[in-house]
Amino acid sequence: MLAVVGAAAVVLLAGAPWVLPSAAGGENLKPPENIDIYIIDDNYTLKWSSHRESMGNVTFSAEYQVEEVAEWIKVPECQHIPRTNCEFSLKVSAYDDIKFRLRAEEGNSTSSWKETDPFIPVYKAHMSPPGVHLEAEDKAILVHISPPGQGGSMWAQENFSYMILIWQKSSSVKNITKPTYYPVKISKLLPETTYCLEVKAIHQSQKNPINSSAVQCIRTTVANKLPVPENLEVDAKGKSYVLKWDYASPNMSFKAQWIPGYLKSSSRSHSDTWKPIPTCTNVWTMHCAFSRATVHTGTFFLRVQASDGNNTSFWSEEKYIASQNYTLLPPPAIAVTPTRDTLLVRVSVDKCDGVTYEIIFRENTSNTERRMMQEHPEFTLGTLQPLTVYCVQAKVVCRGLQTKMSKFSDELCKKTRPGHSSRIWIIIAFVGVFFSVMALYAGRSLQKYLHYVFFPPLKPPPSIDEPVFFPSTISFSLSHLQKPFYF
Repeated sequence: MLAVVGAAAVVLLAGAPWVLPSAAGGENLKPPENIDIYIIDDNYTLKWSSHRESMGNVTFSAEYQVEEVAEWIKVPECQHIPRTNCEFSLKVSAYDDIKFRLRAEEGNSTSSWKETDPFIPVYKAHMSPPGVHLEAEDKAILVHISPPGQGGSMWAQENFSYMILIWQKSSSVKNITKPTYYPVKISKLLPETTYCLEVKAIHQSQKNPINSSAVQCIRTTVANKLPVPENLEVDAKGKSYVLKWDYASPNMSFKAQWIPGYLKSSSRSHSDTWKPIPTCTNVWTMHCAFSRATVHTGTFFLRVQASDGNNTSFWSEEKYIASQNYTLLPPPAIAVTPTRDTLLVRVSVDKCDGVTYEIIFRENTSNTERRMMQEHPEFTLGTLQPLTVYCVQAKVVCRGLQTKMSKFSDELCKKTRPGHSSRIWIIIAFVGVFFSVMALYAGRSLQKYLHYVFFPPLKPPPSIDEPVFFPSTISFSLSHLQKPFYF
């Protein structure tokens, strides 16, 4: 009976796996140490060290956890690997708080998990250089820039700015360009000349250094037969825009295109989204007008191309237009009060938020203008010449939800009053005139008095007052006269 029991015991032990007590709980298998995480864009690299000099059949596995999710998720590329490093990609938000854990494995034994401290990827990650693609014209280079980690999720929601360094290959002088809209057109270059450039991405919250793109060189083409239109300008007239440009050669037709401003705020290429302006297609003048309704965005770009029927020019430099700058307010009213050597100017405008006042003034006999700008409607124009006519104009800019600008008001001209010295001379002149008149009057009176004293007037003889009687021999009778007849 004992022999049977002993045999049964031997069979039972043989059927059970052989497990060391320490291996069942992984007590003799130590977890990885010195875990290091390196991130570039969406690509992660985990590195760690092991306690054993010779790992033998030891493998490692990794998992990660997002703070908002309690579950640990296996990293597929890092399961049961014999190395002390692994590379993988994670599609997590750049601002998720995540952490990793690793363990060692040998046969059926596993170590305890070793966790990393939680971190936010965007603050730990490095950026790859931006992508750069170049196109050459005769006097310009188009620079197409794609952001770091193109196609990944790490920087998908991030905004970048860029710095472009460009130089002639034969020169070491580098010029810096900081673009705002894309693709970037670097103009005013020389034909048939090799230029080199590199691009660096800039991110406000990125603490790690960002590598610049690889240096690329490109040669500009032979000078085009037709130059590009230049000096694009836009005026607003009622509900229309008027686009003008300069061109040296006659007998050319032109066409213009536009693109919304928001499409060029991204560094992705939008070369195929330019739209024609119907009223500015195949025009033979160096201007064209189009309705404001043609461009239905607040900001947009314009460009113009010339053609002689057989050849076409490259596109002109792009003209940025902010429609609010062409929404005009009525000119403001102005009042001017002159003093001795200053003019007090007050500008009045209808209700307007964030208003800025601007005035220009000049002497009436001069075309030299002086300009002042401030946020208060009252101006004091000092150090002016007395008794001089000055002409003043004013306009306002309202910076509310939309920026609006008025035209300048009509000129209002006022004469400054005399200064202290001028008044003194006027008083002196008045006193002088007064005393001159008094002296003349006194001299005239004295002359009359002296003439009267030294040359008195002659008196007639007394007999001239006696009556005259005619003799009776006179043929006519004077008896009807009641009074004597006097000569």
